[in-house]
Amino acid sequence: MGSHDCHVFMQRLLPVGIRHLLPEDVVKPIMLLSRFFSQLTAKTLRRTDMFQLRHDIVQVLCKFEMIFPPAFFTSMIHVMVHLPEEALLAGPVNYRWMYPIERLLGELKKSVRNRAKPEGSIIEAWVQYESLTFCGIARPFGDPGRGESFSRNDMEVAHWFVLNNCDEIMAYLDEHEQMMKREHPSHLVARKHLITTWRSAPIRAELFSGCNVNGVKFLGAARDDKLCTQNSGVHVPGGGESTDIDFYGKLTTVVQLLYKDRYQVIMFKCRWFDTNPNRAGSVKIDHGVLSVNINRTWYDDDPYILANMASQIVYLDDPKAGNGWKVVQKMDHRNVYDIPELDASDNDVDNVADQRLESSMENDAETLRDTNVIQEPFQIEGVSSVEIPIQSITIDLGDLPRYDVAVGPSNADDAVIEEEEEEDWETESDDSDDNESLFNY
Repeated sequence: MGSHDCHVFMQRLLPVGIRHLLPEDVVKPIMLLSRFFSQLTAKTLRRTDMFQLRHDIVQVLCKFEMIFPPAFFTSMIHVMVHLPEEALLAGPVNYRWMYPIERLLGELKKSVRNRAKPEGSIIEAWVQYESLTFCGIARPFGDPGRGESFSRNDMEVAHWFVLNNCDEIMAYLDEHEQMMKREHPSHLVARKHLITTWRSAPIRAELFSGCNVNGVKFLGAARDDKLCTQNSGVHVPGGGESTDIDFYGKLTTVVQLLYKDRYQVIMFKCRWFDTNPNRAGSVKIDHGVLSVNINRTWYDDDPYILANMASQIVYLDDPKAGNGWKVVQKMDHRNVYDIPELDASDNDVDNVADQRLESSMENDAETLRDTNVIQEPFQIEGVSSVEIPIQSITIDLGDLPRYDVAVGPSNADDAVIEEEEEEDWETESDDSDDNESLFNY
């Protein structure tokens, strides 16, 4: 097992598997250590978080000293105390570790078929990879859905969700609702009239088994269950009246709604698990680990969301809760970076990379400023320096011919030069004749 596998095991699998095997006072420090490395290896770091981690890791190791024998605390255990300080100085760990390079070299090594010419095998495999990547970008959908029905009622529900969640339509929706409120005192009547108005919109739908959204591959649950990987987990943060409730489910079908004038909307049809915290037996939180009951569902009549709303998650079996319970694992994809937006007017930059860049820019500015002000002359030891004014320097060209740049050389000079060139040409021709006669003999 490689070092990257150890990181995945410690950050993802170990907190899930030890909760029902070890005592509470042993589980808690291990969970804190796992959370420490998860925050330390995040793609975006904050200076305040690093200061807090530097304080927390000391307390975690003190709790470890109460559990493990002294032989456990080697230099590798002590080095964890200095990792937050290293992140403050060098920036996020994701941009410094060797895992991406080792993974790429491993893929290139697997593509070698002819050991006599490994470069050619690597180039051929890389061309195939780029071709498949281009095809995936040009055709973001998977195979067409087979054996799946999409009724008129499903189309109306999906269309209604589009009308209530597309930013481009919200202005028209508010205007229409205000107009209907003036004509009808009931808000419900205005909503029903809006549904009736847009129900006759001529649209059609196409179904697919998967889709690529923002560089992330999603697959339907029917196809995903046959693979050893997971690409069907879906998470949507709560909005509107349920801002404190996150929605977790599995993707079942990708729906493409086609409108007039080549307009299209990509939607996900999902099977949502019941995550209402007010209902017993729906969710469990143990040591910061969230588990959901996949046997209880809700929003069966409204299963659609926009494709760009979904973020991908992974479900793990929960051995402590039993059958039917899954632990939610939120993943950070390798090639996807969620860069937080910072206010330009905010002078308190908390990002580690930004502060490191800002300090380096200040150092460079001071260096350039010092170089412009302080100029040390070049001087050889034992030789006195003499200042010579530039106006007193003259250059004697001697007998070199001088030409007037504006007028150019005279015609007489041209004739002399042409005569000299003819004489040289005759001399060269005579030499060539002698050489030919020499070869003839």
